[in-house]
Amino acid sequence: MKNKYVFTGGLLLLYNFFWAQEKLIDTVRIVDKHLRDAEKTQKVITVSASDFQKNSTNLSEVLRFQTPFYIKENGRGMTSSPSFRGSTAQQTAFVWNGININSIFLGQGDINNLGLLNFDEMSVKPGGGSILYGSGAIGGSIHLNNHLTYDRGFSGNFLGEYASYNTVNSALKLAYSDEKLSVKLNTSIADSQNDYEVKPKKYKHWNAQYNAKQFGLDVGYRLNDDNEIRWHSLLSNGDQHFPVFSENSNRTKYITNGFKSLLNWNFHKADFSNQLSFAYVEDAYDYYADADGARSNGATGKTFLVKNDFTLINPEIFDVNLITEFQHNSAEGYGSGIINPKRNWGNAALVLKRDFLEKFYFEAAVRKNFIENIKSPLLFSLGAKAEFSPVYTLKLNLSKNFRFPTFNDLYWEPGGNLGLMPETSYNAELNNTFNFGKLKIEVVPYYTHLHDMIQWKPVSSEVWSPVNVGNVASYGAEAYLNYQQKTGNHHISGNATYTFTRSENLDTHKSLTYVPVHRATAGIGWKHKVVDAFLQGMFTGKTFTTTDEVNFLKSSLVANAGVGATFGKHWHIGLRVNNVFDEVYQTNEYYFLPLRNYAVNLNYKF
Repeated sequence: MKNKYVFTGGLLLLYNFFWAQEKLIDTVRIVDKHLRDAEKTQKVITVSASDFQKNSTNLSEVLRFQTPFYIKENGRGMTSSPSFRGSTAQQTAFVWNGININSIFLGQGDINNLGLLNFDEMSVKPGGGSILYGSGAIGGSIHLNNHLTYDRGFSGNFLGEYASYNTVNSALKLAYSDEKLSVKLNTSIADSQNDYEVKPKKYKHWNAQYNAKQFGLDVGYRLNDDNEIRWHSLLSNGDQHFPVFSENSNRTKYITNGFKSLLNWNFHKADFSNQLSFAYVEDAYDYYADADGARSNGATGKTFLVKNDFTLINPEIFDVNLITEFQHNSAEGYGSGIINPKRNWGNAALVLKRDFLEKFYFEAAVRKNFIENIKSPLLFSLGAKAEFSPVYTLKLNLSKNFRFPTFNDLYWEPGGNLGLMPETSYNAELNNTFNFGKLKIEVVPYYTHLHDMIQWKPVSSEVWSPVNVGNVASYGAEAYLNYQQKTGNHHISGNATYTFTRSENLDTHKSLTYVPVHRATAGIGWKHKVVDAFLQGMFTGKTFTTTDEVNFLKSSLVANAGVGATFGKHWHIGLRVNNVFDEVYQTNEYYFLPLRNYAVNLNYKF
């Protein structure tokens, strides 16, 4: 607990050092340019930093209540994995400022250790995206972005929150920029005893405390009108205890350390542009079978990346985009079955884009991966948009996507399988968008056919091994609603999502586990001068937990609410009530999430 208060005190000292008045001039938003273009043919959901505060407990909560993702979580703040359109966690790509950061061991993102409050914006893109974002972008991708501004002087934001179960969330963002230089510092800490009870089920969340710290630094420098250098970095540390089912059970924990560094050189001319990127990503974990003892096993994974993105702009024919990339992956294990595997791989992609009369858009792309000892298919994507009237727009996207085996799949001892084939999928979706002034409605039917799905299966009483199994079909539809209304000093906003998903193994014709057929979210916000309020709801239908469709989680309806007030120009205080109606609910068969709980926060902008 001492470290928590030292860290928070350090944030306040930094605030006093950087205090100044901000200037609102010349804003440059650093985001993935391909994500903006993807919105022309696919749905993209954007969640701002201010929206994070509605579910500031962790990233799992934001995804669960503000996007269509189903999040399977081993109790609040614990190991968490996403699923969308019937996909698995390994089939969802996590993208940090434009680069894929899925674990080279597990093939998925570490949701609750990613440091939610360190990012300026999160975007979610349902559907295939392997052409641009590589392995795992089958069901969808989650994009975590940091922005930079120029010519704004000093500015900053401090958030402090205290919540139930002795939970503290705090974050400080400091920024300075002039005409050529932009610097932003992001720091955050999340700490909780996390010792909640669900008395109707006689459930106690034992040994579930966690602590996560992040430190990020983003720098941009304009060499001249045509050249800019950007550097993004993120340092993280997590100490996460694994919950047990009784007070006397053996207590375990999991410590993670991560470092991400990305350097971009951007060159722009009227008819072409180029972005050259260098990245280094290191992730390490240590597992303790006895939380008070020595580490039992662990591993460190390292990725070196070089990527070049060249665009030739020719509005009379096609914009041509050539993307080349090389990666070196390596790992070193300690008692984990991973010794020292290495992998070199690269890819090349060609993308053609064209706008016709501002009402029609078309794009086509191909990508070839070159992976050591792994046969990789030729990937493609086709997208189109047609604005038939101010009321109705139609978007179409077809793609072939993939996921290649992880280091655990290939090299774990005993059980690794060097003969695995990549998973491949064919994805199709049709987005129907209706604009009625302040009301926007989107209906998106989709279909995904997955080949050579990788699953771990027992080969003996003690050894499991991954194999390519049968095919999987996922199909369904999503509906999105967004409403904005401003009358006088009243501003009302509303949004809702509904997803129907059926994901089945075509050999058994049974549903995959943890894929709810019906899921819906809704939120409404209101602001009047200095007062604001919001209400969120989430419905999750029956969810099978076994492949024989016998065991399942019951449907649930969970609601959150919050109120806040602004004082002067800089201060805002808010109160949040989570699970207002005391709903007993689970996202994992063995773990319950909290009943009604509370949070109060203070936000200061300067």
